[in-house]
Amino acid sequence: MKIYRNLAEIKRKESLGRRITLGGLAVLFVGLLASFTPTWFPPETEPANALIAFVQSYWPYISFGSLALGFLASNIGSYYINRFAPRRWPDSNRVARPDELVEQNLKGFDDKYGLFLWSLPDAPYVLAGPNGIQIFVVRGDKGQVKVSGDSWKEPFSIGRMFTSFTREGLGNPGREVEETKQKVRELLQAGEANQKLGMQAGKIAIEGAVVFINPSINLTLDNPTVPVVPVAQLKKVIRTGGKTAQLSNNDVRALTDYLQGVSVISE
Repeated sequence: MKIYRNLAEIKRKESLGRRITLGGLAVLFVGLLASFTPTWFPPETEPANALIAFVQSYWPYISFGSLALGFLASNIGSYYINRFAPRRWPDSNRVARPDELVEQNLKGFDDKYGLFLWSLPDAPYVLAGPNGIQIFVVRGDKGQVKVSGDSWKEPFSIGRMFTSFTREGLGNPGREVEETKQKVRELLQAGEANQKLGMQAGKIAIEGAVVFINPSINLTLDNPTVPVVPVAQLKKVIRTGGKTAQLSNNDVRALTDYLQGVSVISE
């Protein structure tokens, strides 16, 4: 399997997440200091300068505003860190990024397959091969997730409440699969229109799956509208899809060459 990874983009977003998180902590610290204003500078005392006078007058707004801004920054920073930063996963001694875990669990496929990791526009995880295209929507949180049709829920728990600031968030991965499939379809159609894709875009099957990469996930599935699997079962999804549509070697080469041409690759 050939890997096409935009490592520069992954590193950039990891760094961005850490900077935003640190900035959020700094803002929260400013809010904490502002909350001590009535103790340090009682209202009846004469302010030593204009800055202290300003803080004395507006410290409640500064404190609560910093709390809201710091909370927002922490959530944004956690989103980037969870998606792009390496970490130690449960039941494993390995420190790895999410994209590395996906790659590791797809090892064994031959060079007819190309795995595109954060290198294609609007499609972070794409596998191209003899059965067409598989797109993956990846989640890294732990806990319990219930899926019924197109409904996604995380039951309330005390542990989830205490880790809410550090979680990636579930959202609706099924809808995200369909949106990403449509964007990939449009990318292929554009390639056919400008003759950069050496085959008919309509011949290429596009499937999708939601992949949970944290071993501590507990999935309860009731006829989900898209395949939902832990990352250890990802190969099974690919092999099952391969029974429904097969491309010729020339078409596989044309597809991979086109995707490589429109991707941004840096290692």
